[in-house]
Amino acid sequence: GYLVADARVARTGIQQYLGIEVGRPDLPVVNVLRPEEEVFADEAMASFAHRPVTNDHPREAVTADNWKKYAVGQTSDEVKREDKFLRIPLMVADASAIADVERGKRQLSAGYSCDLEWVSGEYDGQHYDAIQRNIRANHVAIVQRGRAGNEVRIGDGTDDWGAAPI
Repeated sequence: GYLVADARVARTGIQQYLGIEVGRPDLPVVNVLRPEEEVFADEAMASFAHRPVTNDHPREAVTADNWKKYAVGQTSDEVKREDKFLRIPLMVADASAIADVERGKRQLSAGYSCDLEWVSGEYDGQHYDAIQRNIRANHVAIVQRGRAGNEVRIGDGTDDWGAAPI
């Protein structure tokens, strides 16, 4: 069998990165804004369709050359906006990854590329140091704890979105 899940895979708002992750080792933490006009841009949303699902993030981009090594499933092409989230059905076909999800590993983290615009500002009462532009998905990782928070996850069956074994 395999697992089909309706999942939130990304969100708008401010997310924190280590300075070294974004090319600024001089800063311990960088607040990065993911504005809705970038997250919900047609090209950004389309880039999340038919992407590999991985169990944790690989140390390299997932490509045709290494897909078999990393992929445990795939996102569908039904990429939708749900308030501040991107919501996409996904399928997990790997038994070990399904067992991890069943044991509670349900948060998700998008692996993507983007352009960072280094400009300071304020969003929803919080300071940011940079803005993500031109977001393009590479994969969606099942993780214990994702940067986007616990609402970006595979549902737990207690609400109207969740996971179901097939």
